[in-house]
Amino acid sequence: MTPTPIRELFDAVYHGKYQFDDFASCSVIENYEQVAWQKRVIYKPSKKLKAYHAFLNSFLFEHIPINEKVVFSYRKGANPHLALLPHAKSRAFYQTDLTKFFDSITSPLIRRTIIGNATPIADLAQYIDRIIELTTINECLPIGFSTSPSISNACLKEFDDSLEQQCNDSGLIYSRYADDIIISAQDRQQIKDIEALLEKLLLAKLGPEFTINKSKSKTTTVGRKINALGLVILPSGQISVAMEIKKKIEHQLHFYIKDKARLLEIFNNDMDLGLQQLAGHISHINTADPKYLEKLRRKYGTTVIDSFLHRSVK
Repeated sequence: MTPTPIRELFDAVYHGKYQFDDFASCSVIENYEQVAWQKRVIYKPSKKLKAYHAFLNSFLFEHIPINEKVVFSYRKGANPHLALLPHAKSRAFYQTDLTKFFDSITSPLIRRTIIGNATPIADLAQYIDRIIELTTINECLPIGFSTSPSISNACLKEFDDSLEQQCNDSGLIYSRYADDIIISAQDRQQIKDIEALLEKLLLAKLGPEFTINKSKSKTTTVGRKINALGLVILPSGQISVAMEIKKKIEHQLHFYIKDKARLLEIFNNDMDLGLQQLAGHISHINTADPKYLEKLRRKYGTTVIDSFLHRSVK
């Protein structure tokens, strides 16, 4: 696509439904609400701000490259099953996650990432401050903005590239799903120093804001249960859905059919967000454990289960 002034792109998309001058000047703080969800704060943008985010995704953030060989979150066609699949035949596993993942992705890092890549917006430099203002809260990525996932993957590309290369050189396998990191090998000794390497690369490529959540770090070997991303690697190398996730799904499906008021309580009074999360789990089952999906169809009805599969791809 030939680089084009952002105003022209915006007007071509919205044809007067939204005004570019408002895009360039409206108050962000007046266009979202905060919702408590499972000990987190989620920011729900207004209809207008959602539209502005959709525009920025289409003409900016989706054009910034990511490392698709190792990153399986927040992109079309990727899912937890695919993130775990490269590790299915490994014998030793190191798992951890990044502390306060979105909070660690700050305005300066976003700015560096945007500036370092070609995009369809010809006058990007003129509007970069406004773009960052529209997509951050308190200079961090917020959970709930549709722009945050693609921004996060783009910002971590240099780290992902470096860690992938280090792992390839050492005969290790690396994949990342959002803030979850999995590194595996054929022998436990191969990954004994991996945490130190991770900390070194995080500091070098992303800065001191990024740290490993050591309370969740663990090393396991085949013979014990390998749980990751709501899935489990069986000793045979087969990947299935973890039992606790199955129980959670069936619990929620029961109340979805029998008692919507109780389900609303389970979902912390946010039915849309809860149903979207449930749909995501059912979508993962469709990939990882089709036999169990058929069991859910028999128990709760094909129409109900397929409605969740349809919801997950919207």
